[in-house]
Amino acid sequence: MANHKGEKAGDDTGPSVGATRRFAFILVIALPLLALIPYALRLPMPIPRFLLPVRDYATKGSGVDDVLRASAGRLGAVRVDLGAPPSVADVAAAREHYRTTGMPVEFKAYARASADSPLEAYSLSIAGDGSPAALTLLLDAEAAAGPARVSVDGKPALARATVGPDRRLVVPIAAADPPGADGAAAVVVELEAGPPGSSRTARVELAAPPSGEPRALLATRRTGARSVIEALRPVRTVGYDELGGAGIYGYELIVLDGPDLSALDGAVAEAIAAYVERGAGSLFVAVDSPEVGKPGDCPPIEELLPVELSPRSLSRLPDVAMAVALDVSGSMYGDKLSLAKAIGLELFANLKPTDEAGIILFDEESRWLYPLASVGSLDAERSLAPLRAGGGTRLFPAVAEALGSLESSGMPERRLVVVSDGITEPADFDALAARAFRSGIAISAMAVGGEYDKALLTRLSAGSGGKFYRVRDASEVPSLIIEDRKSVARTVFSESRVAVVDMAGEPAGHVDGMARLGPKPDALAFYSSAAGDPLLATRRVGSRSTVVYASDLYGRYGREFLESPGTLSVLDAMLDGMFGESAPSLTVTETADGLALTLAADYLVEPRAAIADGSGRLVADAPFERVAPGYFSAAPGRLPPGSYTALVEDRGRTVARAALVCNGGMEGRPSDSAAAEAGYRVPFWALPRGGAPWLLAFFASSLAATVILRFRR
Repeated sequence: MANHKGEKAGDDTGPSVGATRRFAFILVIALPLLALIPYALRLPMPIPRFLLPVRDYATKGSGVDDVLRASAGRLGAVRVDLGAPPSVADVAAAREHYRTTGMPVEFKAYARASADSPLEAYSLSIAGDGSPAALTLLLDAEAAAGPARVSVDGKPALARATVGPDRRLVVPIAAADPPGADGAAAVVVELEAGPPGSSRTARVELAAPPSGEPRALLATRRTGARSVIEALRPVRTVGYDELGGAGIYGYELIVLDGPDLSALDGAVAEAIAAYVERGAGSLFVAVDSPEVGKPGDCPPIEELLPVELSPRSLSRLPDVAMAVALDVSGSMYGDKLSLAKAIGLELFANLKPTDEAGIILFDEESRWLYPLASVGSLDAERSLAPLRAGGGTRLFPAVAEALGSLESSGMPERRLVVVSDGITEPADFDALAARAFRSGIAISAMAVGGEYDKALLTRLSAGSGGKFYRVRDASEVPSLIIEDRKSVARTVFSESRVAVVDMAGEPAGHVDGMARLGPKPDALAFYSSAAGDPLLATRRVGSRSTVVYASDLYGRYGREFLESPGTLSVLDAMLDGMFGESAPSLTVTETADGLALTLAADYLVEPRAAIADGSGRLVADAPFERVAPGYFSAAPGRLPPGSYTALVEDRGRTVARAALVCNGGMEGRPSDSAAAEAGYRVPFWALPRGGAPWLLAFFASSLAATVILRFRR
């Protein structure tokens, strides 16, 4: 039988080609299913880095953590411009970001920031009294090749020194001059180094607080007077407009002398609250007038105080003119009107004989049941009992008429209480609320019944500075009245002679004026009025204290009391308890990685370093690590050039603090940072988390399989 060439060829190629095509066909059909498996298992999809968009981020000398957090959740490689070489922490953050998000991180090439500076790094030793002891300068190789000249505060320190092989210069630093008017002192070191004809210069500013620097910061409006606090301790005095930039973390005590809490900047109040709660310092507040404010004016500060800003009972509240607008329309029929009558009775029952009160009724029309007059002439029970509900509802005219009557009253506090379900004809109630606010009249709305217009009653009350209350039962009314009165009443300050007693109830003199404040349950009153109002009270907040003195610190109302040996000894002991820190012996080093602190202390257990700027913000936080017995080291990292305060914290309390200056522009690389940068490789593969890439692959492969099947047919 003849053998044909074609058959031989077919035998060699036909079967293998067919098998390959069948395998390719099966693979195309199976690809969508293969894409669903890693999707179901939540596996990352490897994607070459060059296929992804690159997102550029620039930092301001503070490491990469913030920008990496901002980039989390976005698909794309991250390129970070640090403005400096990456540190150990930066490299560690980049690796952690890749581990958690699968997105590669690269660092932008670093251009030398200060080629003209001969300084690579410096190290400053600070003695236990807080003064600088010695400064070590590290020069670059070119500058170290020639002589060096160093001056400190304009005076020659090293006239012509030869730099050794280690490229270091040790500069003696004398004690700092007394602080200036701003309470701060600094040492300026100027360096000139390098071969003749090509020398370069550098300037380093060092924080140098002298021994005896004020440890208390007093904010006051009486900058020319001398308070009892200043007589007992060195104090830096600032106005309230300066408090936000005074660097509160540089002090162990903040004294607020007669503050207007409603006018205190919110950011400053929050910073002071954080300062006390963190254990960085204590707070002393002198309440010397009713202008301190009312409850709710400054919650961050009020929560810290040992007293409430309102008196202990309603009887101590200031005199009030109160008008009650009572709804007697048809919608108030039945239980609503009965409850409204009960509210009216309780309102007047809780007023003082010296207060003024009036009742205006409204349905389709408004009419005074009792015009505004002394409470003693009002028989509310007999007048309210026969009232019946009926007719339509027009709330606007009744409120307008009541406001007009209150506006003509001379009482220190004026209130309008609307008792209604708020179901009324439409009107411009926002304008009415604005009028009340301008006139200093707070409108409180007490809603009754199961159906009421909460939106209207809330707009009317909130717009005027009052509150909205839902009243379900007459038994709630007395406590609501007291709460409502206290919420708008300013601090009561009595300018009359008051007998003072100590903790044991023994006479301790007199003051001629003091605020009537309500003590908190955990407060301790060292001195009180004979009636039990706290004059000097304190409470613990974490590891620190807050103190309130309910009179003035300058002796206007109680010079004899403040100057008595017993009072001064108590105040002195309280201040001693607030000043429990000592300046640490530490070394401050600044390199291209930023600041690093080395602390000598054998009494610490879990120390941390916190760095605060002049505006009272904490800008860095780093743990101290034990590097030798009794020695700890922390690296807060790069910070913008400027002045800072370093806090040494241990188990929730600040045990020491020191003033620092970050100069920036250092070029030296710590060996561990250089090794970390050299060992870092930008990952080639991106590994995005989530199932989106696999779903896209599923849909793309499904579309391809569909096209191939149709083509094959």
